Amino acid sequence: MVKRHPLILSALRHDIHASAARWGLRHSGLDARWVVSPADEGLAPVSLHSDGRSEWRASGWLDPADVSAVWFRRALRPEVFPRAPAGDAPFLRTEWARFLRNAHALADELSSDRLWINRPSSAQAAENKLVQLQAARRAGLRFPPTLVSHDPDAIRRFAERHRQVVYKPFMPHTWKDAASGRMFSTFARILEPDMLAHDDSLALCPGIYQAYVDKECDVRVVAIGARLFAVRLAASSGEAFVDWRAQTYGQDLRAEVTELPAGYQDGLRALLAGLGLVFGCIDIALDRGGEPHFLEVNQAGQFLFLEDMVAATAGPDAADAAAGGLPLLRAMCALLAEGRVDYSLDAIADVSYAGYLASDAHAAWREEVSGDLEAANREGAWLTVE
Repeated sequence: MVKRHPLILSALRHDIHASAARWGLRHSGLDARWVVSPADEGLAPVSLHSDGRSEWRASGWLDPADVSAVWFRRALRPEVFPRAPAGDAPFLRTEWARFLRNAHALADELSSDRLWINRPSSAQAAENKLVQLQAARRAGLRFPPTLVSHDPDAIRRFAERHRQVVYKPFMPHTWKDAASGRMFSTFARILEPDMLAHDDSLALCPGIYQAYVDKECDVRVVAIGARLFAVRLAASSGEAFVDWRAQTYGQDLRAEVTELPAGYQDGLRALLAGLGLVFGCIDIALDRGGEPHFLEVNQAGQFLFLEDMVAATAGPDAADAAAGGLPLLRAMCALLAEGRVDYSLDAIADVSYAGYLASDAHAAWREEVSGDLEAANREGAWLTVE
């Protein structure tokens, strides 16, 4: 019998999560394949088959007989076709996009016994912020009063009603000012009066407006299969941030493993089940009365940096993040290796993010993608943690 291997779909060559997971799986003797572009010549071509009477089946690198689990992380259509005339590229991009959309739509039918992290249809639906909040309400999770609008009058009325209001973009964005060369990023921020002064600035772009939660701290919960890992995030002074992501690369953000009440964990599991997710990064604001408020879930979120931060907060005696009680890389590798949500951590070697960062594999990967990392730094993409 041929041993099945995990498959990682991430179109970003500088995706450190994909690189770390591949290292962790290979460290345990598993042939983890990372597909950057489904059009790569080194891959076995994909075909979908049906004789009109039976279900669809796949061959090639998507063959379920060869794949134990698929991490559908940052999968995008191919953009570059070296062997094709430049004028054909738009047609090829469109055809690949539609082919992959068709294949992804059949994810469940093509393989009932292969785990998708997450299923493409669920991943796409869960990117919708309003769908997330609807699922949270159905799961019994409290979230702040919310307005999504580009109507200046509605925004001002909402701000007047709730006094302190936070503006959030649908997607964080970073850009460079042409005149000064300075980098700017869109993070959540409290509305100031001058931000409401001009109709044009409000009407030009829709936004998410939420009543501000007077926070004790933030909690990021990383759901990896059946396990929930909760991390408390606050300033070293103990104060909370309006948006902790803006502090990720600073020195003032502290991360500590924490516990959520069992009842709230049940609500989070109901949320994930409602969205059809087996992995997600959930952001929660804990108010000064200890009440949690759901903010959002990112089904392809960043999470390994939390291992690093927990170890740094714990001090030199916990340099290995697993010793700090947050084995996130090991959990993801075990999920991929076993292809089931009730995985055992013992299914994988005792790997950690700290171990990956110290490995020759990381050094080689960093050298290989140095140009991509430099481009990301110039564009300010490294500033954003989703």
